[in-house]
Amino acid sequence: MAAGYRKEYLQKLEGGGRLYESQIMAIILGNACGGKDMSAIADALLGRFPSVQSVLTADIAELTEVDGVTQNIAVYLKALGLALRQSQKTEAFIRNTEECFSFVCSRFTGGDNESAELYFVNRSGKITDIKRYTSGKADRVDMQANDVFSVISSRKPYGLYFAHNHINCSAAPSRDDDAVTVKIATACSMCGVKFLDHCIISSTGDKFSYFLSGRLEKLLKN
Repeated sequence: MAAGYRKEYLQKLEGGGRLYESQIMAIILGNACGGKDMSAIADALLGRFPSVQSVLTADIAELTEVDGVTQNIAVYLKALGLALRQSQKTEAFIRNTEECFSFVCSRFTGGDNESAELYFVNRSGKITDIKRYTSGKADRVDMQANDVFSVISSRKPYGLYFAHNHINCSAAPSRDDDAVTVKIATACSMCGVKFLDHCIISSTGDKFSYFLSGRLEKLLKN
């Protein structure tokens, strides 16, 4: 996208001015293609589809039928449309372990690295915040006890779910999993926060709940 176009569109974006569909499409494509002037392709897309929204909901095969639209551009547009649709779901709830598993699967399935997340919920189960931990490795997550306590004490939710994934093995908890569970439960207790569950999912499709299995109660009694 030429510098003149960038300046004109930027002024409209910042000043609340009206941007036409073709201009919006050109901005999206320009960002996908390193700032090149993509006005011609933007016009071609809007000559095939009735709106920017319909472009972002089109199939990749349909998009690549338009002159100038490469596979990479089509994938970018498809992914952007998906991201926008998902962002419209502004509220997410975890009210029980099954809902926790469902939410965790939507975030972790297909990942190559082990990750862990703290889900802070209010009394209604609405997720008010998330804290994510990862090491970029397939067999462990870097979580420091002091950091976990600091995060919980500063946010002080009504309740907390903890979840992480296992890569290429079962969801059966390890000694390290037990240890981090106790640390998080202790931090929650000290901060007056309900520790609701620790859920593990595996890349093999296996699942484990500390609460439903009774393991959480057993650990906290010891």
